[in-house]
Amino acid sequence: MFSRPQAFLCSVLWLLVAAAAPVLANQGPLVEVVQAEKTLVRDELITFGSLRSDESVMIRPEIPGRLAALHFREGQSVEAGALLISLDDAIARAELAQAQANLSLAEKSHQRVQMLFKRGASNAQALDEASAQQQAARASLALAQARLDKTRIHAPHDGVLGLRHVSPGDYLEAGQDIVNLEVLDPLKVDFRIPQKAVSQIRLRQTIEVSLDAYPGERFRGAIYAINPRLDEAGRSQAVRAHIDNADGRLSPGQFVKVLVILAERPDALVIPEEAVMPVGEQLLVNLVVDGKVELREVRLGKRMDGKVEVREGLLGDEVLISAGWQKVRAGMAVRSKVVEPAP
Repeated sequence: MFSRPQAFLCSVLWLLVAAAAPVLANQGPLVEVVQAEKTLVRDELITFGSLRSDESVMIRPEIPGRLAALHFREGQSVEAGALLISLDDAIARAELAQAQANLSLAEKSHQRVQMLFKRGASNAQALDEASAQQQAARASLALAQARLDKTRIHAPHDGVLGLRHVSPGDYLEAGQDIVNLEVLDPLKVDFRIPQKAVSQIRLRQTIEVSLDAYPGERFRGAIYAINPRLDEAGRSQAVRAHIDNADGRLSPGQFVKVLVILAERPDALVIPEEAVMPVGEQLLVNLVVDGKVELREVRLGKRMDGKVEVREGLLGDEVLISAGWQKVRAGMAVRSKVVEPAP
């Protein structure tokens, strides 16, 4: 049994609950609501590829000879025309001196025969022979000079040298590997796309590259070459892009994930995926308009992590029910709890 004060308190509480019940009933169920957000949405084609030097050349001698001197350090940056290798040029210089002497003699002989021919003391055949010997001597001199020039090897373009394969004093054969020279800025990105996506790829299309060495980072580039012929074995098309590497963080040979940007919509409407209500073949969302539920059919686009793009059906200023729409129906009054969208 309750005491008189306790009984009075219970009566008051019962009256308060009874009075509040119709008010709560009129307000309707509590639902969570969000507003559609505008954000960048991109259609992407994901594939994989490799980084390559923009230019890559193996420095090799064109003539055999003993390696006299190396004029570079491994890993050094060099400019076009920088002297890299000197071969022993003693024989080449001797051949050049001999060719110069032969040319001097041939020129003097030609001058004498020409003088005699003018005086009538020589015939045309002797003049032709002297002229031919002079031309042959000039050709021999040019050949000797070319052989001497090939004892000194210069960088064909700006770049970074790799690791050398020889040492001073080695005897080198023609075509033997000495050191590689790489152009590291920009870099090439080689990748392949499947046959079904060929029509979506075009020149100057933007790509983004990511790799395990730099988690969470993306490096942008652009397509500059597309192989017009598909690979018959894999039915794929080879594509090549350029990517800036001014800071030297990327290296040739790295395996990369490539995202080809097919389309960008900077102001696309995005809503939580759980706000969409499938009804048969229709896709509906529940809006809160003047405190009551209103149904709206929508057409969806790209799906992302927990979110989906709305292509048609919304203007962007609507308030949508994201949680609790299962317990409401069109025209019902509801109480709203605003939920901040997830980042």
